[in-house]
Amino acid sequence: MANETTSSKKQPKLLTRVVKGLGHWLGPETPTGKAFVAAEKGMTRAFDRLGRSERFLNLAGGALNRALRARAAYVEAQENWLHLFRLPTSTEMDDLREEVKDVRYQLEAVSSQLEVVIEALEKSRREPQGSEAARPNVNGSAAADRPS
Repeated sequence: MANETTSSKKQPKLLTRVVKGLGHWLGPETPTGKAFVAAEKGMTRAFDRLGRSERFLNLAGGALNRALRARAAYVEAQENWLHLFRLPTSTEMDDLREEVKDVRYQLEAVSSQLEVVIEALEKSRREPQGSEAARPNVNGSAAADRPS
């Protein structure tokens, strides 16, 4: 009985309290909630205009293009240095990882097929032993225990 009363009076978990507190803070009737809604609407309008701006899109696209080219040049320089010292590059290691993964999948498939073949072979070995003596020979007489 004592355990039931203590567990029923237990405070909610921290995450529950944080989410409830955040919900209260950002509720539409509180001053902080009203400020949040106004800020969100303002940012949405600003980002919508920014997303439609040809100038911004060209600027962002150009920056992204330059960053990707710089990254490609860095990777190429790094791989050239690694080749100079006869070390594997990250690209070669990624390719090797993929090949090993493919070989592993193929090995698993062959292993499964081999298990099926072995089971079928064992089954075929068990079946003729019981019916070997009763199987008639070509001339109609019972088959003897001799290899054919």
